[in-house]
Amino acid sequence: MPTSILPLLRKQPTCPTHGCDLVLSNHGTKPNPYHHLIEVVNTPLLYCPRCLENGKHTSVEVEPAASMAFLKKLVRLLDKSQFPGLLSKPKIRVDFNPTKSIIDLVPGGGFERPDEEEIQQEQAAPSSAPTAPDQDPERLAGIDPVEPRHSLDQLILDPETLQQIREATNVMLSRDLLYETWNLASVARTGRRVALNFYGPPGTGKTLAADAVADMLDKRILKISYAELESKYVGETPKNIKAAFAKARETDALLFFDEADSILGKRLVDVSQSADNSINVARSTTLIELDNFEGAVIFASNLVSNYDTAFLRRMLAHVEFRLPDCERRARIWRSHIPAELPLAEDVDFETLAQHSEGAAGGDIQNAVLLAASYASMRPPETRIVRLADLERATGFILEGKRKILEGSRSPGMGPNGRT
Repeated sequence: MPTSILPLLRKQPTCPTHGCDLVLSNHGTKPNPYHHLIEVVNTPLLYCPRCLENGKHTSVEVEPAASMAFLKKLVRLLDKSQFPGLLSKPKIRVDFNPTKSIIDLVPGGGFERPDEEEIQQEQAAPSSAPTAPDQDPERLAGIDPVEPRHSLDQLILDPETLQQIREATNVMLSRDLLYETWNLASVARTGRRVALNFYGPPGTGKTLAADAVADMLDKRILKISYAELESKYVGETPKNIKAAFAKARETDALLFFDEADSILGKRLVDVSQSADNSINVARSTTLIELDNFEGAVIFASNLVSNYDTAFLRRMLAHVEFRLPDCERRARIWRSHIPAELPLAEDVDFETLAQHSEGAAGGDIQNAVLLAASYASMRPPETRIVRLADLERATGFILEGKRKILEGSRSPGMGPNGRT
């Protein structure tokens, strides 16, 4: 942040570079070096719109001395207060902009982020869409955290991807050292939350990797897909998003969103019907919940290019999952063959690896199942999986994918295969 802007707060608030008026906004969190139980959000800032358009974040906080003086008093009050028995010290959220909308400053894009009150007003707006019948206020019923079933050493991924996962996960494992001992909490505008983005083609191990991260953190994992969040009723999807974060917070589980591009996509500008408005509200709700979350959350998507930049900058790390090379395809073939599956002597995993170029781990798993199905259709004395069965199943699966991908790029089709 240029120090030359600071004197302008005592004079006329203009940008020293462009000479235009600075604009007032409230966003992000205020670094708080005094107490880990105090969270500060929505501090007022002045910024230059033209600098922002050029990718320069030249914002400066309004009256920082006054807000810090208040926080010091609050810390002293918290430290002096007694909480006997099972009553522990509360976490205090200080909101310096409790009534107005929050404008998310994102160089090159983003969207206005409404506050909780605005979202409630949008949800209550009249609409021709159906409204939900009376039901239990507990949303996402039946969706609970589960114990992880995989560890990182079980995953067959390229070394770079594995290393990135380990390094990003270590931020959670070393939180006390990083945020308390080394006091990085004083400069962490996003709080103690760790959000990771896993992206890559389908079947490359993103869900398994999220499971392995939960195992590393010694946490259960709460898996949420967009199908479980989406509702045909107006206002239900944002409530389900809130419930997912609340459940993860309550159970101290790792929160995993599959098909994340559906809720992290760019906000719709041309809102012509109630469904479009509901999509925008759901995405704004996700942004607010993410800002207020202090646990671990992983988003996975095959369409990461659809993400809004407001979400991208809140991710600690973006980990790419690539299609396996020949060596790893051979290892994946071996890992998907149980000892009980009868194999012919001609089955060779190196040959299968060469034959299955372009296949993901999920494709190989499906090919084994399909080849076993071929064998099961034969007379009992000849029910054995042959190399030809596995090659045939692989070709069938990869050819189907190829045709679908080519069809999605044909004239008259959109980038996601939609007409």
